[in-house]
Amino acid sequence: MSFVGLTTLQAKPYRVDLAHEVFTTVWSKVDESFYDRTFGGVDWKKTKEEYHEKVAQTKNNEELRSVLNAMLGELGRSHFAVTGVRNFQQKRSTGNYLGLKIRSKDRRLWIYRVAENSPASKAGLKAGMEIVKIENEAMSQVFDRHSFEKDRSNFFKYKALEEIRVEMIFPEDGKTTIHIAGVAEPFDFSPGYYQGKRSGNALNLGSQELDFEERALSEREDSIRLMRFNIFLPSLMPQIREAVFRAQKKGARGLIIDLRGNPGGMVIMATGLTGLLIDEDLDLGDMINPQGNLPFHAFPQKGAYLGPVAVLIDSFSASTSEIFAAGLQEAGRARLFGRPTTAAVLPSIVENLPNGDSLQYAIGDFITARKKISLEGRGVTPDEIVSFDPKALRENNDPDLAAATRWIQSQTQPHKK
Repeated sequence: MSFVGLTTLQAKPYRVDLAHEVFTTVWSKVDESFYDRTFGGVDWKKTKEEYHEKVAQTKNNEELRSVLNAMLGELGRSHFAVTGVRNFQQKRSTGNYLGLKIRSKDRRLWIYRVAENSPASKAGLKAGMEIVKIENEAMSQVFDRHSFEKDRSNFFKYKALEEIRVEMIFPEDGKTTIHIAGVAEPFDFSPGYYQGKRSGNALNLGSQELDFEERALSEREDSIRLMRFNIFLPSLMPQIREAVFRAQKKGARGLIIDLRGNPGGMVIMATGLTGLLIDEDLDLGDMINPQGNLPFHAFPQKGAYLGPVAVLIDSFSASTSEIFAAGLQEAGRARLFGRPTTAAVLPSIVENLPNGDSLQYAIGDFITARKKISLEGRGVTPDEIVSFDPKALRENNDPDLAAATRWIQSQTQPHKK
């Protein structure tokens, strides 16, 4: 999971001595806890010597984070990052919500979804538009900065899109400027406040936006049902549970779980959701580290939905989303549609640093239950790959959903109540 809560604070004087304390804390925490004691072939002690000199040259917290993240990047793993607040020179009265989701294809950036009544919607932005520049930076430049990650499945795209997302919701002058292909004038608008529900400070990551959708795909009593949620956090579990129970009660012909864009969250929720879809115990896999294995074991729950299940995934489905999807796929409990996932699957925790920033670090690798493969750097490949299609977005079509619907309709035994 690669997201944090960001807060506007007044700038404080930068202390080099505190920077060195932060550096030592980050390096030591990884040195003590990294699950691969060979460090993937990286000389971690030598890395400390090299980056210690760079820390002495930093002049602010952003430069310090850049150095620390470069050091963590030497490990070549996901879920290692130093994050923190972004300080502004000007006062702002707006929030950090745009209502805009983005995706990439062939090193180009597209608007994937625009929420109703959001700042992006009111500015006139629509799904299927191609973003060519944000502020004064071309999107190709951002992808170039992350091209060194291209050998790690979709992870480099994930990092690039995260950088772009943060840049959009925290513009330097308080206004986001987006340039769209084929449109002469840029779109200028300010981020606002999210009007929906938010979580508590789960996982030490601050309050998170909660987005949940459930609906039937037709008016039939036994219609195929769709459930979509944006993050694996306990605040959404009551709605998830009720949606699955409703599918069971109505005898839904199939259930489609949309995890596209879901960056993960609490791993325990993957086992909880799986328990709502099975009638016998199921292992999703194991977290492994030098101290031993921790199984992710799901137990069947009363009122579980046992009909056909389809899961939608894409290159922004990460972490817990990948663990859940891979576990159901290996067990033959669900069929997956969309595009290969992020390939960032390491269980991790987040701790505060002496300067108020946060360190996220992995505490183990994840191995699937049946094939015994690590999903880190590999990701999950759908059973049916559906190409990302900006034209379909512009026409309000959803090829992933259509493919999943066709598969469920092809099943000869509709689910019974």
